[in-house]
Amino acid sequence: MQASKETSYEDFEPLCKWRRDQNCDKLEVRLQGFKRQQLKIQIHSSGILEISGERLMEEGKSKRTISRFRKEFPISEDYQRTQIHAKFYNGILHLVMPKQIPTISAAADENNDGKASSSGTSYLTCLMNNKNMALEIMVLAISLAIVGAYVKKYCQCSLQ
Repeated sequence: MQASKETSYEDFEPLCKWRRDQNCDKLEVRLQGFKRQQLKIQIHSSGILEISGERLMEEGKSKRTISRFRKEFPISEDYQRTQIHAKFYNGILHLVMPKQIPTISAAADENNDGKASSSGTSYLTCLMNNKNMALEIMVLAISLAIVGAYVKKYCQCSLQ
């Protein structure tokens, strides 16, 4: 009859590096020696991102040692939780957490405490936060200016 092996655990704290961008935040977790199958990533309904993992370090006749970790991060409502994705390669877990894109009305409400803006500054602020939309508006304005100049120069409109 074989006796059961004694298991000991070595808990460790992996190195985590946050990078914040305008459209998303990125988290790198250094996990040298781990394989993808040994990692677990969960987003709980309470808004907590949990990353954990276990791997066998050594195994002898009567004892085995397991290295493990567990990290928890609060995830704010600013992120698109369904769009968070992870990749693991070269011993580094890469998580990308896209941020919510603010709507014009939501940005106006935040900037003016629910009051309408007569100057339109909150609208412009929101547009500047969304570079793609601002670029499209610039292209449209330039196109309209070109068409206006063409019409003025080449159309022979007579005023009576």
